[in-house]
Amino acid sequence: MTKKNRKETKKFVKDIKAVQDQYLDYPYPLRDPEDEKKRLIWISGSYLGELNHWLYSGKESFRDGFRILVAGAGTGDAVIYFAEQLKDTNAQIVYLDFSKTSMDIAKERAKIRGLKNIKWVNDSILNIPNLKLGLFDHINCIGVLHHLEDPDLGLKILKDSLTEKGCMSLMVYATYGSTGVYHMQTLMQMVNKNATSRAEEVKNGWAIINCLPSSNWYVRGKDLMNDLTMGDVGMYDLFLHKQDRSYTIPELYDFVAKAGLHFIDFSHYQSRVFLRLENYITDQALLTELKKRDLVEQQAMCEIISGKIINHSFFVSKQKDTIASFDDLDNVPYFYTINGLAKQIYDYLEANSNLVGGSINYSWKSPVICDNLNVSLPVVNFTKYLFKYMISETLSFREIFNAIIAEIGEKIDDKLLIQNIKNTLMPFEKAGVLLLRHKNVDLFKKP
Repeated sequence: MTKKNRKETKKFVKDIKAVQDQYLDYPYPLRDPEDEKKRLIWISGSYLGELNHWLYSGKESFRDGFRILVAGAGTGDAVIYFAEQLKDTNAQIVYLDFSKTSMDIAKERAKIRGLKNIKWVNDSILNIPNLKLGLFDHINCIGVLHHLEDPDLGLKILKDSLTEKGCMSLMVYATYGSTGVYHMQTLMQMVNKNATSRAEEVKNGWAIINCLPSSNWYVRGKDLMNDLTMGDVGMYDLFLHKQDRSYTIPELYDFVAKAGLHFIDFSHYQSRVFLRLENYITDQALLTELKKRDLVEQQAMCEIISGKIINHSFFVSKQKDTIASFDDLDNVPYFYTINGLAKQIYDYLEANSNLVGGSINYSWKSPVICDNLNVSLPVVNFTKYLFKYMISETLSFREIFNAIIAEIGEKIDDKLLIQNIKNTLMPFEKAGVLLLRHKNVDLFKKP
């Protein structure tokens, strides 16, 4: 680390004291360790199968001393989720957070679960260069960088903590969907300019919230937020935070590029759905024209059209091409969020043989985005056999191809087979339903 960077780090460590004090008083998110006895919080984008598919070309087993850093780990959701998935391996999870109060809650949660594969570090992301933690294969940093005075410096520090194959799961706030929140932050600063304590700020905050008219921009979009269900903790984090910024889509890509990292994709399927022009534009001539624009501009338009993207959750990597490929015939396709989906589709096609040459629409209710997700499946003479041989979740594309050819009794051109399978399965991938893993990697248990 250069002398200049050491100076910058020291300056920003001092500047974040107000933020640190906030999380000592109001550890976030609000968690009761006793709840670990009855449930495990699922972290979207952090299931090992997802990380393997999007970040490690389907070939990562997460054994052999795999190391994960959860930077700004708060009360422990991600740490607990990773530690539970990796508890029977020699992988190591490092918890890092500057709030001792938050760390104590996370520790108690881990103790109740009997998790012993976590190293606990009570410190700041900005001090990582001095902590001698070593390098990490994966870094999880959710809802943290946007609270630093210099997020670029924070991301640079995290990048320098990665191995050569290292990747990150990140989340920062999104500008347009959070418009009402930033209106309220400005209002709260005005209301609380003479407040002498955080408790007084919170009291005033609730008084304001309880008198807002329906025309208020936050009220119009409050269904997008659930922070206030956490009471005072949520109030302070959402409206009274002392250091907070957000990113538009173009700013997000610039943020990643400036750090010398590659943007891989959005880690939450709802973002991948929301950021597709064809989900909004019905005028086909206009859609064709807009689809000629580069991807960043297309997604920038979608962010504004949608209006309900409140944060950007995404994957980045030191490597450029990390997503498991449908062209690798040694990859195994499997469904992971809808149980028995391959059999459901196979049974339907088996009972409706007249659909060959047409298509079917598969629709399901999304518990996250509160909308129906739809996938259109082109049906050819071997489509039902594809789903038949996916049921076991053990066969690679090569093995599925061979089984299909044997079943229908005729040779199929490999290129035609691959293209049809891409047309059928890739929409499921984008919708957060299907993953690929290499045949030498075991199926990851869903905790």
